[in-house]
Amino acid sequence: MITPSTPSSSPSRLSRSRLSSPRKSPLNTPTSSSSTNNNKRIKTALILKYLFLSILILLVCILLRINLQLLQRLDNSTIVSKNDNAAIRTKEAGGGNNNNNNNNNNHHQLRATSMQVQTEENDQQQQQILQNRLDTLRKEVATMKKKVDDMKQRMVHIRNIQRSSSANAILGTAAVAGNDVRSSSDTKTTTSNKQLKRHTCTPNQESIQSTRLQKRFSEWWSHSACPDQVWMDHIVTLLEEATSLTTTSSSTSQQQQQPPPFVVLDIGCNKGYTSADFLDALSPGTNMNPHTLVTAIRTIAKEDNTKFDRDGGVCNDSKKALNVDRTTVRDVEVHCFEPSPATYGMLIRAHEKLMPKETNGNGSSGGGSGAKWFIHNKGLHKVNGEMKWHSACAHAVGDELCTIVEEGTADAITVPVVTVDTFLQETYPSSSELPLVHMLKIDAEGLDPAVLEGSMNVLTSNRAIMVMFEFNPGLSEKGDHPHGMWGRKGNPRVTLIEVTNWLDGIGYDCYLDTHLPEESEKKKGVLDAPGLYRITGDCLSKEPNVRGWANVVCASRKYGNVAVRLLELATFVQT
Repeated sequence: MITPSTPSSSPSRLSRSRLSSPRKSPLNTPTSSSSTNNNKRIKTALILKYLFLSILILLVCILLRINLQLLQRLDNSTIVSKNDNAAIRTKEAGGGNNNNNNNNNNHHQLRATSMQVQTEENDQQQQQILQNRLDTLRKEVATMKKKVDDMKQRMVHIRNIQRSSSANAILGTAAVAGNDVRSSSDTKTTTSNKQLKRHTCTPNQESIQSTRLQKRFSEWWSHSACPDQVWMDHIVTLLEEATSLTTTSSSTSQQQQQPPPFVVLDIGCNKGYTSADFLDALSPGTNMNPHTLVTAIRTIAKEDNTKFDRDGGVCNDSKKALNVDRTTVRDVEVHCFEPSPATYGMLIRAHEKLMPKETNGNGSSGGGSGAKWFIHNKGLHKVNGEMKWHSACAHAVGDELCTIVEEGTADAITVPVVTVDTFLQETYPSSSELPLVHMLKIDAEGLDPAVLEGSMNVLTSNRAIMVMFEFNPGLSEKGDHPHGMWGRKGNPRVTLIEVTNWLDGIGYDCYLDTHLPEESEKKKGVLDAPGLYRITGDCLSKEPNVRGWANVVCASRKYGNVAVRLLELATFVQT
């Protein structure tokens, strides 16, 4: 057993107990509460440590992220800066170019504007120069055309002189030499104006002429519709000589008698181109001609806000060559007969524009000398009185339907009719005989034989020097409005041979007028053709196969110079 010992009795034990059991103090001899606190402190310190480390790591990550973002931004900024610098350089370069381009563009625009203005000015100047040149060329062309027409007329004159020798051999009379085509020279031709003997054709001549005539219709179907009227070349000289023969034979005194005026009856006047043609041929100084007439007609149409059909004539009559003489004025009386009230009204207005000094255009004698154009709203026939005419006569200017119709026709109008003999007796009552008619022209829409029958006295007495009428057999065969006396369905039917035989029997030679072959035809092999085809004197035994219409011209054999002139042109019956 162990008993407690005292310190003095066992010091060694005390020393072991001090080594093995140190002295407790409040610091190193913890209790249970202090140990718990230490643990808490340790845990807290560890938590703080880890928290600090986590925060540090987080901060590092954040910093890294920020650094990365900064680096990226820095790179982007660098790239953008480079791009911006490049863009700036490009822009600067481009801007310089643009500025240069803009400057260039502005310069070009200014230059273009200047050039455009200059071009416009140049164009205006060029146009003015071209207009001046055009006006000059037109004047030169007009002058050249006049010279060409004059040369053509002279060539025709030379050709006619060459032909006169063959006519002399046949007729035993002096041929007409004449002046220029429509010359108004006072120089007279010396020719025998005795009555011409009737000329007849041999069967061979008739056959040759008929063959050529029918072939001509196949070459140019309308060659007889719009003839050249080459017999008009010496019309002034021919009619003056014929007039002098009549004046001399009827004069009872030795003193020189004043010659009567030229008298032309234009029956079926229509738009008046035959009247204008003869006024220009016989009295050119009057300035009434196809050219001035068409101007007046178109002016009237413009005033009425309309246009007249074929206002220049169906055969381009308004384009005929005019008389080379533009000053001579002679005593001429042209009587224009037009049954259409509409066309008559137009002609009266044209008369007022073209011949204002000769105011009596309605047919009454105006007195004095010079050329006169009388316009009558009458139809010509074989009887005197009134007749019914197609309603087209009332309102249509120049309508070819303006013809006589049967009684009872709906909307027909009444127009007075008169014979040629009666008209001459009433118009020239002071004369002891019928006046001398220089040209009796008839275009009566198929009623030409009736008008000739109404001219019995003037024709049988040979007081008409020349006669011209239309032969149109197709009018009676029209499906919509057949009319006229020519053709198979004529009412009553009359043939051309019958009419010309009758005229032949009372002293007239008749010819089918024609259009001469043109140069374009000759180049294609078309043979030459005569100016006229003789009908009378057994020179045409059969009715001509006319396509369309034809014009017939006749001359009284009493006036030998005129009859010779026509025979000269019928070259196929002179050999």
